[in-house]
Amino acid sequence: MRDTVYKESPPTWQEYSQLFSSTGWMQILKISENDLKKVFENTWCWITAYQDENIAGAGRLLSDGTLYALICDIIVLPDCQNMGIGTEILTRLVKKCQKSNIRRVWLFAAPEKARFYEKHGFFIRPDEAPGMQLGEFELTK
Repeated sequence: MRDTVYKESPPTWQEYSQLFSSTGWMQILKISENDLKKVFENTWCWITAYQDENIAGAGRLLSDGTLYALICDIIVLPDCQNMGIGTEILTRLVKKCQKSNIRRVWLFAAPEKARFYEKHGFFIRPDEAPGMQLGEFELTK
């Protein structure tokens, strides 16, 4: 098994584009390269994973640095999945929140990925306190 090196720094935007493209999200969300470049300006913390100096995965946090944080885009390249990389990225992002005394850490998960996050202490919000999302129609007005 290859050694994985983790960094608390952003990938290059080209590496991030490679990761993002591997998910199929670019077509679904209609994301351009310029959109991906803007992500870097607004991300509070990155954790990147490298194998043999090549990007293997990344995850990021959006946060106000005190009360709330949102875990975004934990992505591991398909060839690097099931090696513990996603778990390590998630663990490091959560530790960053703990060190900063963040009160609430949230994320959105694809239905087939929810169990992964549940294994790491996340839970689906109860019906009396559901999360909300603005519909696509409202976003495009």
